[in-house]
Order: sequence, then structure tokens, then C-alpha cells
Amino acid sequence: MFWIRNKAGLVPALFAVTLIAGEAAGFATPRFSPMWMWAGCSAMLAATVAVGWSLAPLRWLAAAIAGLSLAWRSESERIAIDERARSLSESGLPPGYVLKVESGVSCRYRLAKGDRTVCFSSSIGSIPVKVVAQIDAYGSIPSAGEVWLCRGWLSLKKDSPSRYSRRTLWVMERGHMERIEAASGFCAGVAYRKVSGFLSRYAETGLGWNPELASLNKAMLFGRRSEIGEKKRSTFAFAGTMHVFAISGLHVMLVASLINMLLAKVRLSHAMRSACALPILAAYVMLSGARPSAVRAALMMSLWLGAGLFGRKPDSLAAWGVAAIAVYGLSPAMVFDAGCALSFAVMLGIVLWIRWTSQFASPLDPLLRMAADEAALGNDRRRDSLLKWHRRGMWVLTALGISFSAWIASTPVTAMVFGRIAVGGIFANVVVVPLAEISVVTGAAGAVASMVLEPLGAFLNNIAAASTWMMETVSELTARCPGASVETQAWSWSDCAMWYVAWVALFCVLARHLPPKVFIPVKSWSNGDGDGHDVLET
Repeated sequence: MFWIRNKAGLVPALFAVTLIAGEAAGFATPRFSPMWMWAGCSAMLAATVAVGWSLAPLRWLAAAIAGLSLAWRSESERIAIDERARSLSESGLPPGYVLKVESGVSCRYRLAKGDRTVCFSSSIGSIPVKVVAQIDAYGSIPSAGEVWLCRGWLSLKKDSPSRYSRRTLWVMERGHMERIEAASGFCAGVAYRKVSGFLSRYAETGLGWNPELASLNKAMLFGRRSEIGEKKRSTFAFAGTMHVFAISGLHVMLVASLINMLLAKVRLSHAMRSACALPILAAYVMLSGARPSAVRAALMMSLWLGAGLFGRKPDSLAAWGVAAIAVYGLSPAMVFDAGCALSFAVMLGIVLWIRWTSQFASPLDPLLRMAADEAALGNDRRRDSLLKWHRRGMWVLTALGISFSAWIASTPVTAMVFGRIAVGGIFANVVVVPLAEISVVTGAAGAVASMVLEPLGAFLNNIAAASTWMMETVSELTARCPGASVETQAWSWSDCAMWYVAWVALFCVLARHLPPKVFIPVKSWSNGDGDGHDVLET
């Protein structure tokens, strides 16, 4: 029944899961990476047969083989980079790399030796790189957007979480860096970073009395988690609430809601509001650093809003599937990114939970039946009181359910990457997430208001800081509770798969025994003006 009701959305979602599973299998078997072209051709053949002969099972095979091919292609590129890093050039010099200066340019003088140490961020293929180079005291300093030829040695930290983690390119000799191309006019990445820094200064207006809360405010609004102290970061991580500082679905949803509310004030149609909101969402994601979780959330929200532009019904499962295919199809190495995996897993868990629970009766339905009886007797005060308690109870149940589903979906990722299971986060997030919403809304309003009226901006920023302080307090109390955070050995892929299989099996059994949702007939329900009419309440 669940499959039939949600088939339109489950098909692209399962296609995305199959693609990601194929990529995981490909990264687990790097020795076969030279066969990536054979796998790609096999995927095309399977897809052709599936479409030409209407053989639906073959499309899942095509998705798995396509993921395998993409992963092997990335592994082949990585192996070539590693082999090149261990060899000398024909002239006997270290291997050279043509790199574009992306961000993080810094320079440090060493007066004793009369030279400078320059650092900047770049990438070699799908591998991020930090360049550390020695240059002359009067040599040119790299700028964002420029292209440089750097000769040096690549290194990877021993405690790096994966082989696709950021590496360091050490350019130890002077003269081994040469600029080969100047910055080509306007650089969007540099402009966004400048604007982000400009806005973040306004986000701390009126918070000079507590720099720690100002840093938490900026981390909450712009995803600047590097400004959070190590002690605070550990507290949020142990409590299972660190996710509120990652620009993801919560932030993008709130920004989209604010945009929609403001555009509705000027009486724009739904289609026009969607068209105007899309570029603003893209700008916000770029301002926050375009992290994978933010890109995922923006893609899903764009698909959701874009469906209305073409007269289609939005489908959250289909939006999740298309976003996952886009992110992992274009960058297979994102399989190793814990933040990206957490973002996709949690969102899928929440969407499936909401759709699964919507087909069963609520434990608070007796309150609605009592309210129906009171309405039939004409006792409006008693009816309103019962409805009020029903709404409050449903809010608590919904919050606990969403937090529980997010915990189920995220536990394998946290256990595999961090070796920890944050059980306390199930309850802490019920309080922390609403506080995070208040902090984001008031923080954004405070940053904007500070440009026009500083006292108003300071007032709103302090409200955001108060919400952040309460989030911190709840997280500290949760982290101190016995059993709130359990250490464990790093899980393997098979452990994660068995975790999900076990929960799916449990939900299948529960679906056979839980009572289905029913419609409660309510007679003579007063609409507030004395007129009665028959309605149906679920």
C-alpha cells in the first residue's frame, strides 16, 4: 500500500539510492578501476534494453552499474594523481600542477630568513588541495582567480577520514611557483565571500559583551562553524545537535518562507514568487559557502518551487531523488563527505517517516472524537479546549517523530565516521530545532536591520543570541546525561546496511498491526458565527 501511494516519488528516490550503492561498491573495489569504461558501456546497454523492451528491473541494474562506473572513474583519476605525486619530472624537479587560486589566500613573513610563506586553497580534479609555498620577500602573492604552476609534493594526513580528503601541496623551493594566467575579471566566489564577511559583521552588532555568542550567531546564520570553539563543538556533537550549524534544509526552508512572505505582501502570484525566490536561494547558498548540505537543500527547494512553475504537483521524494542523482552523479567522491551523507540521509528519513505515519491513526484521535461529541451537544468551550490540547499534543508527537526518524537515518553515518551514537539527540532536538528557527529568523532580520537602524539590529541580534544560548544550555544538559552519547567502534558498510534493513523490517511488521487512519464525522460543528455545518475531521 505504501509503495502504491508513493510510487511516483519512490521511483527516483530508489534510483538515486541504487546509484549511490553502486558508487560505494566501486570505491570499495579500487583495484578494478581501469574497467570504468567497460562498466559505463554496460550501463548504457542495460538502460537501452530496459527502455527498448520495457524491462523495469534492468533500470535498477543500469543505475547500479552507472554508479560503479562513476566511482571507478574517480578512483582511476585519484590513482593517477598519487602515482604522479611520487615521481620526478623529466628535468628532475618535483611534479608540477596547474592550479587555480580558489580561496583562503594568506601570507606570513619570516624576517629571519627574508622570505614569506603563502597559503591558498585549490583542487586537483576532485581532490581539494591546500598549497603551502615559500616565495621571495618581494615575489608576487597569489590572488583569487589566478592560475599558477606549482611544483611540490603532495601529502595526506594519517588521520584523514578518507583518501579524498584535503591534501597539502608543499612547494619548498623558491622559484617553483609561476603565475601563468591572471584573474579573469569578475570572480563570483570572491565577491560572495566578501559579501558574506560584510554581512557577518552586522550579525554581531550589539553582541560585543559576549564574543562567543556572536560567533555562534554567525555560525548559525552563515555556517561559519570554524569560529566555534573546540569545547563548544564537542558539546553540540555529543548532544547530537551539531547539525543546526550546518546550512541545510532548516535554513533554506526558513529563508524560502521569509522570501515567500515578503513577496506575498506585494501581491505576486505563486508562480512569480517561486521565480523570484529561486535566485535568492541560490545567492544565500553561495554566501554560506555552498557546502554540500546547503546545495542539497537548495536543489530540493528549487525542484519543489519549480514544479509550480510548470503546473506540476510538488513531490518531496522525487525532489530528493533528483537532488541526490545530481550531487552524487556529478561528484561521486561526495560519498566520502560525512556532511553530505548526513544531510541526504536525514532528509530522506524525515520524508519517509511523515509519509509512513500519515496512513495510520493518531493516538490523540480520541480527543477529536470527544470534541465531535461536545460540538454535537453545543458545548463550544469544551470543544475548543479539547482541540487546543489536541494541537499541542500533535505538535509534540510530530516533533518527537521527526527527531526519531532523523536519528534512525543519521546513526549509521555518525557511527561510521565519528564512532558515536547520540541517543540524547532524539529529545534534545525537540527543543533545539525550534530555538534554531528563532535564531535564524531574528539573526537574519538583525543583520539587515543593523544596516539601517543599529539599535533595532542590536535588539534582534540579542534575541537571536538568547535563543542560541538556550540551545547551548540544552545541549550541555543533554551531553551530561548518562547514556546520551555512546561510543562505539567504527561501523562497516555491512553494519550500516543491516541497521537500515532491520528498521525497514520492523516498520513493515508494524504496518500490518497499526490501525489505519479513519475519518471522524463531526455534526453541527459551529463555525464561530452560530451557523452549523457538517465537516469531516481526520
